[in-house]
Amino acid sequence: MISRNLLSLLLLTAGGLHWINPDLFSAAIPFPFKIEINRVVGLLEIILGFGLWHPNYRDLSARLSALWFLLLTPVHIYVSVNEIAMFGFNHPALLWGRTLLQPALFFWALSLQNKGWLMAQRWSEVAFLHYEVDAKKLQERVPFPLDLYQGKAVVSIVPFVMCRIRFPFIFPVPGVSKLLELNLRTYVILNGKPAVYFFTLDSNHLPAVLIARWFFSLPYRWVKLTFSPLPFYVFESPLFKLKARIGVSKVSSDFDSWATERYALFTKRGNTALIGIVDHPKWNLNELEVVELKDEFSKLLGSELPLGDFMGAAYCHQIDVRFQPFRQIPDGVSRD
Repeated sequence: MISRNLLSLLLLTAGGLHWINPDLFSAAIPFPFKIEINRVVGLLEIILGFGLWHPNYRDLSARLSALWFLLLTPVHIYVSVNEIAMFGFNHPALLWGRTLLQPALFFWALSLQNKGWLMAQRWSEVAFLHYEVDAKKLQERVPFPLDLYQGKAVVSIVPFVMCRIRFPFIFPVPGVSKLLELNLRTYVILNGKPAVYFFTLDSNHLPAVLIARWFFSLPYRWVKLTFSPLPFYVFESPLFKLKARIGVSKVSSDFDSWATERYALFTKRGNTALIGIVDHPKWNLNELEVVELKDEFSKLLGSELPLGDFMGAAYCHQIDVRFQPFRQIPDGVSRD
């Protein structure tokens, strides 16, 4: 609520200034009718600011505010390139610093949605390797209650290709919207919501690693990864190598559904617990036959928590997903 009120106040203040003192902004408008443009812009920002207060229009106002910040980005670039004084300042560092705030404002507005999506991705060439581990020792490593399968704690290694990464109103950018990922995860449940908890997520894409760590508080690491789909499925990192043969479509077992049909993840930002809702269709799985496996990756769990019995493997060609903004989990939730 505080975040929403702050953005609302920012929009209302900016909108009011466009009416009260339009000269503050006129130099940034490379068109005639500067007064009229200021009034339209000011009215728009005032409407968006008030819209964030109303529960029926909050999501729409948040998305339109994000779009507005995106549309304003070329204006700020124009101001920075031409060193146009804004509010009495025209130092290039200040102008470019203000321009670089636009992405933060864009994501800030999107994060205020209750149901809208923040980021879309396509996961392809997904492999699942599932193992039983000691439940008591695992729970000591996990800040949320474990979700057990028939009394067994499960850890999974999941390599895959992520592509078509995009945000609302923005198309995937060629060359920067595809990456490889290798994650180590377990399964938790809180307030009746089954979810995933990640110990680590390795990726070969540094910008994605930085964004995921800073904005989503996920434990990403920048690591060299390689993948080849033919003639075998081969996924490698310095600590891991999987060579496998993809088989026919499989009928999902109870365990397959339990491990894959999860539509949330939990993480921690300092002492704050967060939930991220993930929307996607049901997984269509294939058989996966492991031909060769070298695993030092799972040792990131610690020497006191080795992997136990192998519980199965599966493969999915691709699935489209959308992430909703992460939300804080209310205080006082018990791990018991």
